[in-house]
Amino acid sequence: MYAQRGAAQYRAVRSHGLVAEASPARLVQIIFEQILEHLATTQGCMARIANNLPLNEVVTKGKALGKAIRLIDQLNNTLDMERGQKIAENLRALYVYMLARLTLANATNDAGIVAEVASLILEVKSGWDQIVETR
Repeated sequence: MYAQRGAAQYRAVRSHGLVAEASPARLVQIIFEQILEHLATTQGCMARIANNLPLNEVVTKGKALGKAIRLIDQLNNTLDMERGQKIAENLRALYVYMLARLTLANATNDAGIVAEVASLILEVKSGWDQIVETR
């Protein structure tokens, strides 16, 4: 138990350091990375739930999926619709689609839907990574 708590504290301090020193563009990359991590956790939990493993997997799935949803919602809410124009509109539509799909995935325990959203996140992230590289 102490080892787990220590590891969690180390990750929190490390993450805080990454965020505190990050540029705004890097912060968006970190959000994408975190979404992908939470979606991977969700997929693993869904696979174990399908095999009727313990309730803690359901709880872990819910927490991971909730974090991914909140991060996608955060990306959606920070879009600058005035300056971003069509790109921002397209991203908003995509984020809303992802949120709807993840809600369905949660209700049906469908890891395939989570994989679909993860692939969409990867696609948006790769475009963002290219923007960051050119700065």
